[in-house]
Amino acid sequence: MTQQKSKVAVSSLHQTLIYFLLVSLSMLIYSLGYADENDVEDTDTKNDATYPTGCLDKGYKFKLKTVNLMPGENTQTMYFFYNVRNEPISLYQMLKEDSTRSLYLNHTIEPHQWSVLAISEPKMRFICTIPSKEDDYGSIVDCASSLKVCQNVDVRFGLNNKGNFWLHGSNTKNGALRQVVNYGIIP
Repeated sequence: MTQQKSKVAVSSLHQTLIYFLLVSLSMLIYSLGYADENDVEDTDTKNDATYPTGCLDKGYKFKLKTVNLMPGENTQTMYFFYNVRNEPISLYQMLKEDSTRSLYLNHTIEPHQWSVLAISEPKMRFICTIPSKEDDYGSIVDCASSLKVCQNVDVRFGLNNKGNFWLHGSNTKNGALRQVVNYGIIP
């Protein structure tokens, strides 16, 4: 009789343990599969100002309110720019007087958004401005306090993607990375 009671007790304990595991597994699957979109967006926004994977804090220098891009030995490289301000920031390329190019790579980055620039020149310099009623080009601000910049050095460009160009307008970090890949560049 005691053996039957112990078998029943073990069987009952076994069923309780299985029930507990199934409930725990169900809760885990529910939390992973049915996360609220707002929760995902909040997480993305909190981590949006961190550098993208593979992007290093190098290859540039802030000097006299400008940002100077110096990719070094990389013949074709990519820079990520993040606007830390609560207003749009415009980047105006500063060409040297002896430059043979007449096309400027000017660009505007929306607040708390990323933008990506591909370059193949040894040096490039931008000045930063914010919208102003007094001046069509805006008021000059310090790029060092307005931008986060990083260089992605291990980038694979296709033959049709060489040169200097902005890849897209403003976007979230993940959106910028998706657009880089969609453009055919392997970060």
